[in-house]
Amino acid sequence: MTEHQGLTVNGVRLAYQVAGPAGGEPLLLLPALGETADDWAAVRDVLARDRRVYALDLRGHGRSERAGAYSLELMRDDVLGFLDAVGLDRVDLVGHSMGGVVAFLVAQHSPWRVVRLVLEDAPPPFPREPRAAVRPEGELAFDWAVVPALRSQLDRPDPSWLEGLSLITAPTLVVAGGPDSHVPQEALAELARRIPEARLTTIPVGHLVHAAAPAEFTEAVTAFLADVPDGEVARRWLAEDGITQTGPDAWYDADPPVGTLTGEDVCNGLGSMAFTDEGLDLAGRLRVALGLMDLLGGHPLVTWQIHSAHLGPEGPLPAEPLWGGYRRRLEAVREYPAIAESLWSDWFEVWQTAEEAFAEVLGNDRDRLEAGAPEPLLRRARRVLEVSGPVPWKAKAATYEAAVRVPELHPAVFGGLLAGYHDVYGQLEPEPALALLDRLDLPAGTEHRDALRRVLAAGHRNHHRSPEAWSGAWSEAMPSE
Repeated sequence: MTEHQGLTVNGVRLAYQVAGPAGGEPLLLLPALGETADDWAAVRDVLARDRRVYALDLRGHGRSERAGAYSLELMRDDVLGFLDAVGLDRVDLVGHSMGGVVAFLVAQHSPWRVVRLVLEDAPPPFPREPRAAVRPEGELAFDWAVVPALRSQLDRPDPSWLEGLSLITAPTLVVAGGPDSHVPQEALAELARRIPEARLTTIPVGHLVHAAAPAEFTEAVTAFLADVPDGEVARRWLAEDGITQTGPDAWYDADPPVGTLTGEDVCNGLGSMAFTDEGLDLAGRLRVALGLMDLLGGHPLVTWQIHSAHLGPEGPLPAEPLWGGYRRRLEAVREYPAIAESLWSDWFEVWQTAEEAFAEVLGNDRDRLEAGAPEPLLRRARRVLEVSGPVPWKAKAATYEAAVRVPELHPAVFGGLLAGYHDVYGQLEPEPALALLDRLDLPAGTEHRDALRRVLAAGHRNHHRSPEAWSGAWSEAMPSE
């Protein structure tokens, strides 16, 4: 049964529909320009089988108030105010066309409010050629004043919208309508590339995907929403202790003493507790720990616990959530400094785990390293090679050889060689390392290249075993560097 309700947000009366079990995970649907909550009827009931589904009439549309003032930013603020008014801290968000623009504006403005994001054939925030809008005859289900106000924004989008795509932390599904859609499909692909955790799927039925192919649309969306990200697992774990996010690096602790915490505070208080939670199995504890890294960044109390649990009495940790989790983050567009730092200090500098960790995050895939390899694999390779200095030479030599086949990885191979010489746990094999160095196509004047070549040619393996050798080589190489 679908209920029709209304409330006032930002001084504007908004109408909405709600369906599904009261205890279901919340899902908010935002319609296209000129459409209303009724537009979701073809898919609403399927989505509401086990979810609490809200469909909103945006200001100026349907049963919502004709507000007079219209912009995509005002609609974004209406959505955030709506979530506050109905008591939803976080929500899965689906937007079609203009509703998709509003959805990604919400997700970049307040990323902690969006669990997962679905953008259905939404106009990407790239300038486009303006087209004259002609008012249809007869009575409209929306205020015509919305059209010129929003079309002008869509034609000349604020540059911050494009820049803000990188701020979206929610896993995102971009649903494209294919060649029959008026939305440029190559621009949709670029939209997906610019959102850090986005994937693209095409259902080639034109712009009205959910109406033209409701079964295919709901299948794609429900499968996507069924995948709970590690960050959400960690949020739910924190919420059990009364800790919820209220802003960038701001967390509210409902337990006495009540107050606001930073991410550092949360890590200091709870970072070491994930692997002591007896209510979770080992895989569940690992997902919480990885999720804390996603939410809060690197912290020794989190990353060290993962490594310790792997070597501890209950270890080793399950391979797929552990190494699959590392690989996915190393391949992501989003930067995960904590992952690289953890690889270096927690795994590669410890002899018991260095070879296993290197093989799992890169070595086992070395045969796939070639020019034209998928960009996610090359991103992973680049990030791993740069921190691979402590890994024993015999464990990484073949992977270094493979990486040399890919010119764009040459700087990362050089970084690994240089780190291998300088890290206290590193040890190069001078002859093969020198041969490898001489095959790298590096920019002229690459800092420390000549000094590294001199110490390797002299047979030195590590800076800390012969510090005077590096000092001398660096001094001799200074004129050319």
